[in-house]
Amino acid sequence: MLIILFSNCKKDETINPYDNTSLDPPTEDSVDYFTDPLAFSALHSKVFTPYCANSGCHDGTFEPDFRTIESAYNTLIYHPIIKNDPQNTYTYRVTPGNADMSVMYKRMLIDIDGLSGIMPLDASIEYDPGQSHAWHGVKDEYILNIKDWINGGAKDMFGNTPQQANLLPRMKGMLAYITGQSTILARDGSRGSIFVPSSTSSLDLWFCVTDDQLVGNQLTYNKIKYSTSLFNFELQPEFSLDLQSSPLLENGYYGAQIVEYYHKYILDVSSFNVGNIIFVKIYVQDNVNNVTEIPTNGSEYQIVKYFTLEFI
Repeated sequence: MLIILFSNCKKDETINPYDNTSLDPPTEDSVDYFTDPLAFSALHSKVFTPYCANSGCHDGTFEPDFRTIESAYNTLIYHPIIKNDPQNTYTYRVTPGNADMSVMYKRMLIDIDGLSGIMPLDASIEYDPGQSHAWHGVKDEYILNIKDWINGGAKDMFGNTPQQANLLPRMKGMLAYITGQSTILARDGSRGSIFVPSSTSSLDLWFCVTDDQLVGNQLTYNKIKYSTSLFNFELQPEFSLDLQSSPLLENGYYGAQIVEYYHKYILDVSSFNVGNIIFVKIYVQDNVNNVTEIPTNGSEYQIVKYFTLEFI
């Protein structure tokens, strides 16, 4: 019995792998993930985060969104532009393989339209006349790195070459006229609700929608809904938008840019009174994607408000 007792008390000699000191984590991180200056991770860390994602700029306030490496990449590559030069030279913010056709790169070198400034704006001559901004000490190196990254295929953080997608149609503008008149109705600020005099009986609504593959009047489906509530559009009837063969040329959502308005709808507003607000949505389809709703309930508040009529 004593032999059995001492046998049961024998130390368990099973090896614990955590006793192996060679498996311990390193005491300091000696890996530099940004050694390749042309890697997108390095560009995001050294250029976009410190010089572009500033408060009120590309911090999610407007695109490109440089807050994270993912949002930066997704709002640059093959992403349709907002501002162009007078010759409409550019199509995308970044065109992989072609820095000279990438408006993001060009805007770091020149003022493309004489109105937009050179990026980053807080280092431009208007805001930094003494050129004392830290950007001026590194810009030659970093702009060259961005150029080489684009010309090298604009690979993502994992080294993958991007594939061009067929993007959804995008809203570029909405205008309203009192039917039979030629003066555009004013808004609450540059992008707020359209003010409609309560005595108005009919409005001509115009919409600019752009696509990366089709001209505005080549889009299909082309419907409109309107409602006094933002949350019951599924119950509202659809009406057809009229497609124009020649566009109305006017300023769009982004101000100084002239855009093409191909979609028109005449709206009877004779039953609305002072204080009423009408929410408007349009529905279009390109040659690849499903029907696109503009705006959605998840769109930025400013865009939803831009698509409203307020009776005064």
